[in-house]
Amino acid sequence: MLSHLVHFIHAFMPAALIMGMLVALWTPGYGGRALRSVSVALACGLLGGAVVFSVSLHQEALTAARISVYAAGIAAALFNAGFILLPEKRNRAIVAAGWGTTLFFSTALTAAAMFSFLALTTEEALSAISVLNTELLLNIGGIITGAFIVASLIPLTAHLSTRIGRGVITGFAVFVSLLLALPWCAEVLLGLMRLEMAELTSGRLSFVAKVTKYSNLFPYVYIAVIAALALLFFRKRPSSVIPDASGLEKAELRKARSKVLLEMRWFKTALTTACVICAVLLSYDLYASRPPKLSPAINLKPDAAGLIKVRADEVADGNLHRYSYVTDDGHVVRFFVINSMSGSQGGRKKFGVVYDACMLCGDMGYLQNNNEIICIACNVRMFKPTIGKEGGCNPIPLKHAIEGDSIVITARDLDSGARYFSEVIRIKVKDPVTGKDLDNLKAPFKYEYKGRTYYFESEKSMEQFKASPDTYAGDLPPRYYRAQGFVKA
Repeated sequence: MLSHLVHFIHAFMPAALIMGMLVALWTPGYGGRALRSVSVALACGLLGGAVVFSVSLHQEALTAARISVYAAGIAAALFNAGFILLPEKRNRAIVAAGWGTTLFFSTALTAAAMFSFLALTTEEALSAISVLNTELLLNIGGIITGAFIVASLIPLTAHLSTRIGRGVITGFAVFVSLLLALPWCAEVLLGLMRLEMAELTSGRLSFVAKVTKYSNLFPYVYIAVIAALALLFFRKRPSSVIPDASGLEKAELRKARSKVLLEMRWFKTALTTACVICAVLLSYDLYASRPPKLSPAINLKPDAAGLIKVRADEVADGNLHRYSYVTDDGHVVRFFVINSMSGSQGGRKKFGVVYDACMLCGDMGYLQNNNEIICIACNVRMFKPTIGKEGGCNPIPLKHAIEGDSIVITARDLDSGARYFSEVIRIKVKDPVTGKDLDNLKAPFKYEYKGRTYYFESEKSMEQFKASPDTYAGDLPPRYYRAQGFVKA
C-alpha cells in the first residue's frame, strides 16, 4: 500500500500544486469557466498519459515515449512561465494566448504525471496472484488515498493563493514548474543518449546523475511550498478582532466571526496536509523502502587444526544461524546453518550448511520467514528442506561433516568460497616476499593470483612475486569464482 501511495504522491503532487496556483491566477478573469476548462484539460491529460504509456509498453518504445511526453511538458512549462510572468495589464490577444498555454500546460502536466506514475509502478504488481486478496485491496487503497490527498491539494492551494498577492503566487508557480522540469530534462537527456540521438559525454552523465540523486528530495521542497503558502495565507487572513463590532448586528457579527474561523480551518487543513504527506514520505524513505537487513553474523575462528565447529544442539531449532569467517587477505565469508527438518515427527535433524550467497544473485544473502528462506536479491522463496541442495537461487552448498555433536567445517573450504563475497575488512597482512607487516587496505601494491589477493610494500617485491608466484604462494588451492559454479569435492 505504502509504495503505491508514495509513487502517486511523487508523480501528482507538483501537478496539483501548480494547477491550484494557476486556477487562482486565472479565476478572476475567467470565473467558473476557468474551473471547467481546467477540469477538462486534466481529464484529457490523465487519459492521454495512460494511453501513451500502454501503447509504448506494448510496442517496447518506452524510452521514445518518455522523451516525447517529458519534452512536451518542458515546452509547455516554459511557455506557461513566460505568459504568467508578463505584466498584469495585457491586451486580449496575449491574455487569450496565455490562457490557451495554461490549458495546454495542464494537459501536458497531468499526462506526464500519469506516465510517471505508471512507469514507477509497472514492476510493482497490485497483487502477486489474480484473485481478490489483502495485498490487492491495500494497494488499491493506497492509490485511492493518494488520489484523495492530491485532489484535495488543488482547491486547497487555490484558496490559499487567493489571499496572497499575484506576484508572490506567480513566483511560486514558476519555481515549482522549473523544479518539476529539472528531472524531466534529465530523463529526456538520458533517453536521447540511450537512443544514440545525443552524444554520451561525462558532463551530460554527471548532470543526469546529480538530478537523479537529489530528485527524491524534491517532494520535500513541494511540502515546504505548501507550508510557505499556508504561513503567508495566515498573515493575510481576516483578523480575529473584528473592528467596529459594536455597530454590527448579531447576524452580521456571527458571519464575520464564522469567516475568521473558516479561514483558520483552511490554514490548519493546509498544515495538516503538509504534515501527513511529509510523514508518509519519511516513513517510506527511512523505513519501508530500505532493503531488509541481515541478522548479525557470529565471527568464528578455526582451531589449531584449521577446523571450525558448530554445536549441533545450538542450531537444531529450525532457525537460520548466520556465521562469518575472515580469510588471511581480509575477505569476509558468510555462511549459515539451519535444521531443515525441525518440526517433523520424531524430531529429526538434517542440517543445511551453505554459503550465504547465491550463484545467480551474488552475496546479498538470505532471510528466513517461517518455513521459507528468501533470497534478498530477487525475492525468490525456497522451502526450508531444500537448503543444502544446489541449483537456482538456492544458497551455494558448503562442504561439512557431522562429528559427534558438532558440525565441522574446514577453514580451507571456507577460504575457497571467498570470491563469492565482496566485503573486505581491514586486517594485518604480510608481504609474501619480504615478510613485512602491512595494512591490507593501505598497502601500496597488490596482485591477485588464483583468486587470492597478495599485498606488497613495494613494486619491486610485487614484480619478484609475479616472476615466481608459486615460490611465495605455496600450495594453497585456487578459490572458486561465482561464474565457475558450484564445484563438488
